[in-house]
Amino acid sequence: MTALSNHPPASAPVLLAIDTSSSVTSLCVTRNGGVVQSLNNKLDENRSEKLWVEIDGLLRGAGLTIADVDLFAVCVGPGGFTGLRVGIAAAKGFATAAGKPLFGVTSLEATAADAGAGVAVVSLVNAYKGEVYSQLFSLDCEGAPVAENEALVSTFRVALDRVTHIERLVLVGDAAAENAVGVATLTSEMRSDGLLSGAWEIHRSNPSRAEAIARLAFLKYRKNEAGTVEGVAACYVQRAEAEIKLAKGLLGSKIDRVRRQP
Repeated sequence: MTALSNHPPASAPVLLAIDTSSSVTSLCVTRNGGVVQSLNNKLDENRSEKLWVEIDGLLRGAGLTIADVDLFAVCVGPGGFTGLRVGIAAAKGFATAAGKPLFGVTSLEATAADAGAGVAVVSLVNAYKGEVYSQLFSLDCEGAPVAENEALVSTFRVALDRVTHIERLVLVGDAAAENAVGVATLTSEMRSDGLLSGAWEIHRSNPSRAEAIARLAFLKYRKNEAGTVEGVAACYVQRAEAEIKLAKGLLGSKIDRVRRQP
């Protein structure tokens, strides 16, 4: 892989993207939007201690140091609370010390960006206790996701219930891949009931989420969006209202049966 010069011109900025929102630490270095080097390491109990070592190794492999980075990007969630804090704190520390821009990208945006062309894209990312984070997007002419509804955390079935009105849909994310059978069952039922005439497709995500984060952050930079440390905050998605009511026993057994379907 071609190494970067230690002093890249301002017209070809070096960007470092960090994602610690899941069980994988994902890092990526790009120059002028092109991937130079990336890595993905499984989480261990010393993530906060090893993150700098991993970043330093990644930069050295590209012939760089942290001082050569012009832009920083970080995944702001949703995801694991502890992991998010580690990644965001590191990115803010680097950007503040260097006086460089910092861009936040959600895990749902990054996942949607991996879908490629599509009429509509729904990101489905594993949450906790069998639940998923989900959000519907369209993709603009540059492949950047545009939110079409609010992000939520719910059961997989409730996440799909929000998008059953869409006939042509791309589903992407680890939760989509793991629930392929459930998607096939639902679409079959919808076709039998005359509710779906188009096609739902499952696309596999790039295992290096940091690459998508870097790409979206670079698009924000090119659009002259403000990338400030103060503007980056963790994204903690709330449960859907129906899920909250169900947990409190305010919804009937019919809703509960739907919720328990695969």
